[in-house]
Amino acid sequence: MQVPITKTQVYAKSDGKNTLGYAHITLGDTFVVKNLRIVKGKKGVFVGMPSNKTKNGDFVDVFFPITQEARIYLTKTVIDAFTQQYPEIMQNLKIYGVDTPLNGEDFHNDPE
Repeated sequence: MQVPITKTQVYAKSDGKNTLGYAHITLGDTFVVKNLRIVKGKKGVFVGMPSNKTKNGDFVDVFFPITQEARIYLTKTVIDAFTQQYPEIMQNLKIYGVDTPLNGEDFHNDPE
């Protein structure tokens, strides 16, 4: 069973490097996850999970999908909302894991 994303809020906010913006999502009208980061990477745009910095300087995700299906659903939902609100930022960019394969595999279910 997949928990639906019932609300998506997106904000363009560049860090001058790879960050394009941020998103907050509501899961099943019961939980809110804030500060998902929309990032332009080498293989395409992806959604970075919110994280905390540990005492030794490492970052640990505090929220993350545990299946590839859930990751693709979250990525597509967030990036679609961001693209709709900020089409000029997303122009000609590929979405990693949606437009491009993850780990060398193609997860599109395109009809043949």
